[in-house]
Amino acid sequence: MKIIIHHSGNHNTYEKIYDLHVNRYKWNDIGYHFLIENCGRIIIGRDINKEGAHCFGQNKDSIGICLSGNFDIEKPSKKQILALKKLCNELNINEIKLHRDYSKKTCPGKNFKRGLIRWILKRKN
Repeated sequence: MKIIIHHSGNHNTYEKIYDLHVNRYKWNDIGYHFLIENCGRIIIGRDINKEGAHCFGQNKDSIGICLSGNFDIEKPSKKQILALKKLCNELNINEIKLHRDYSKKTCPGKNFKRGLIRWILKRKN
């Protein structure tokens, strides 16, 4: 199973994402399986056994993880990256992709460097 990493952009709280995905788009839940806040807290979103709604054409075989923030103008916090690494270890993830790998968007932002993926995939804590 692979994960696809996103950033929330201007919708930087679970409540704002929920409002956008459920109230505006009329989905039954948020599109991401997990949201990682700036403080490193991991919030469970869509049930991991249900198909996500986060990356067109990739939802059936991926887990969507969104980091709160706009990484086109800021960097992810160290606490977020550590939480992401911990979550990937717990889920036994071996493949990490970025939303921009499948889209013309910059998501998860130009300040989310691809080199972080190699560090996250190392199994040492």
